[in-house]
Amino acid sequence: MDFINRYVYAVTKSFAEKQREDIEKELRANIEDMIEQNQGPESYEEKAKKVLLELGDPEVLADDYRGSKRYLIGPQYYETYILVLKIVIGAVFAGISIAIFVESFFLVNENIGSITAENITKITTNYFAALFSGVLQAFAWTTIAFMIAERKNTKINKEHLEKSKWNLSKLPAVPDKKAGISLSNSIFRIIFATIFYTILYSAPQFFAVYLSRGNETIGIPVFNLEVLQGYRVLIMSILILSILIEMLKIYYRRWMLKLSVIHVILTVIATVLALIIVTDSSVWNPNFVTEIIKHFNLTFDFASLTEKIKSWVVAVMVLSSSIEIITVLYKGICYNTKKY
Repeated sequence: MDFINRYVYAVTKSFAEKQREDIEKELRANIEDMIEQNQGPESYEEKAKKVLLELGDPEVLADDYRGSKRYLIGPQYYETYILVLKIVIGAVFAGISIAIFVESFFLVNENIGSITAENITKITTNYFAALFSGVLQAFAWTTIAFMIAERKNTKINKEHLEKSKWNLSKLPAVPDKKAGISLSNSIFRIIFATIFYTILYSAPQFFAVYLSRGNETIGIPVFNLEVLQGYRVLIMSILILSILIEMLKIYYRRWMLKLSVIHVILTVIATVLALIIVTDSSVWNPNFVTEIIKHFNLTFDFASLTEKIKSWVVAVMVLSSSIEIITVLYKGICYNTKKY
């Protein structure tokens, strides 16, 4: 029966998969027992509706299954919070490890004849210091984001309960499989974004073209490293927005208009911040193109080529963001339901 399916979904949707299965079996059995105990002349559907009304608001029942109501991160968000926290901390660990490896590579390459225990100790100390700071920030920002989401959701729920009592019409629809959001895709996006922006923040010299000159390997940085340092706040802001988008997708697990609108707003903000960085001519290494042309003995108008590369980067960013916005809005409108 549709009402029973929707009620069970509303109660179990915020639980971990294994726990969700156990609760669903128990809840369905309880509902069936309560229906059988009703010996009245009503139809099965009418008896089921009475049972569901007797059980009450599914969110309240879900809290009963959880046991405790004292929490920093609410039970509706807790499983998502733990999942996102593990992903972000793991990705920060990987990103910082890569960044320190790159930094060490350049240090060794430049001082190949003077590698000392002091240098090794310095690299190791820097690594653990950066790792501690990065993991601490990842934990703090992820927790703050979920705390804000929790408080906002609690306030909305209280206002909603004050306006009207719960009834069966408020049950969310069981989502269409096509409307589902891939968990693995969101996890991949968080990992990729965290590693990419952590390296861009900590070791931007990694983004370079590596060329062999004699017995040495030199790296020609894509960016002007001194100028890029001034954009660190924007870089971290873009990372936080990227994680927030995927965090919401992991929480809702299905497309709806509300999620799509929030997704679009955050995407637009992140794109604007990124464009502020890439459209600043001084952020690019002015010697990047000339060094490559010189190395390969090419004959190009390097000034024209540099401008073309910048234009291509901007065009790709705008095009990819536009495609994502259109796709997200389409999914939100197509699979939207008022009962979520």
